[in-house]
Amino acid sequence: MNEYRLIIVRETPHHIYFNLFVNGSLSNMQGFLCLEKDAFDRLFKDLFRASKGKCIRAFCQNPPTEFFP
Repeated sequence: MNEYRLIIVRETPHHIYFNLFVNGSLSNMQGFLCLEKDAFDRLFKDLFRASKGKCIRAFCQNPPTEFFP
């Protein structure tokens, strides 16, 4: 059974930038994933159901400086 972690790096009024970890390994090696908030919520709910609760979402404790002016 896979375990998923959706780590939110930045949240804007309409989008969420995040990293996706599957079984402890980063799956988006090319950069942050970006989804609209509704799509992100659907993704989380689908992964949570599919993994039988082994899916968490959390905020990044140390966001990259590229998001700050």
